[in-house]
Amino acid sequence: MSLFGITVSFLKRRIIQPVANLLKQGMTPHKLAVTVAMGTVVGVVPAIGITTVMGTALAARFRLNIAATVLISYLMQPLQIILIIPFARLGIFIFGLQELRFSLNEITAMFKEDWLNALNLIWKANLAAVASWALLAVPVGFVLYLLVLPLLIRFMPKQVQA
Repeated sequence: MSLFGITVSFLKRRIIQPVANLLKQGMTPHKLAVTVAMGTVVGVVPAIGITTVMGTALAARFRLNIAATVLISYLMQPLQIILIIPFARLGIFIFGLQELRFSLNEITAMFKEDWLNALNLIWKANLAAVASWALLAVPVGFVLYLLVLPLLIRFMPKQVQA
């Protein structure tokens, strides 16, 4: 089997089929749109390791499909890693913190010079990243909901929309 065939098989088995199964569980377009928006927003929180707990808690609170919310947040993990530094830079800018260089050489030099100060700077940058994410989470989630809902209404099977 070719690499393309293996990739297509993997995507069908791990992404397309689970999402299709979620659509068959009787979720309304509104609930699924909220689930997609919330899973996406939670999935890009710039704090590695809390997406499962946060997604589960929010899905339970709003009576959404927990498995769907967590699945979507897991699918967002590559984007989460890509967005950590932009969120940190935005938070540093918003809160007027000391600029932090993000290259490996500069971080290594900071740790060699004063490791406690380096940890302090990285901790503050991480908090600033989470704060900037929190400022953007609700508006971005709302926009995602508004973008996804018409698509789901149009393309979901009619019997599921009842």
